[in-house]
Amino acid sequence: MAGPSQPIANGRTRKTFILENREWFRFLLRQWLEKEAGCQVTFFDSAETLESNTEPRDLELMAAHLLPSRLHFKKDNQRHGHVVYGEGLDATTIHWCRKSGVVGILDLRDGMEDWRRCLEGVGNGETAETPSARQNLNHGNGKGVARLSRRESEVARMLVKGFSAKQVAAALGTSEGTVKNQRKAVYRKLGIVRATQLAGAMGFVGSSRRGGHG
Repeated sequence: MAGPSQPIANGRTRKTFILENREWFRFLLRQWLEKEAGCQVTFFDSAETLESNTEPRDLELMAAHLLPSRLHFKKDNQRHGHVVYGEGLDATTIHWCRKSGVVGILDLRDGMEDWRRCLEGVGNGETAETPSARQNLNHGNGKGVARLSRRESEVARMLVKGFSAKQVAAALGTSEGTVKNQRKAVYRKLGIVRATQLAGAMGFVGSSRRGGHG
């Protein structure tokens, strides 16, 4: 993994908290961020432990495969940079992250120089993404997704994964009737009429089925 041409932290140590559970990828991230970018890195295995830690940080870098189904970040003095990374991020995930307050999107298909530019933009208080993520963000399917509310996006993501309306209601702490109404709103905004069209309309290439339909 090649390092950037200049430090991301612009001459100072940047405190970076990373949500990642793959040891080999932790090693690569640490090599790049600490040795090449002047960052002080702390790793976390779960979103819960990351969120519960109150230490000041400049950047939170999170693996997309570990993101919880319910996510919302606010920009404040201690946590001003929330960045999600992953491979082949779909339009649904990108729009959902944007609605949740994530300011940086890194696609592993892009190069380290693209990552550096994105992180520098985030460090300067901008909203940024790497080229592949930007392309998916502007994809036609994303236009319908962008119309969904944050809760509708949460419901739609769980439905795509195979959860029934009853299971979604239990997970989100609401009623099954409310979830069904939100599902109708999702279908209307995406311009679809049946569950089999949802994954494609949301921009998913594939989905992990784990529940029934309801």
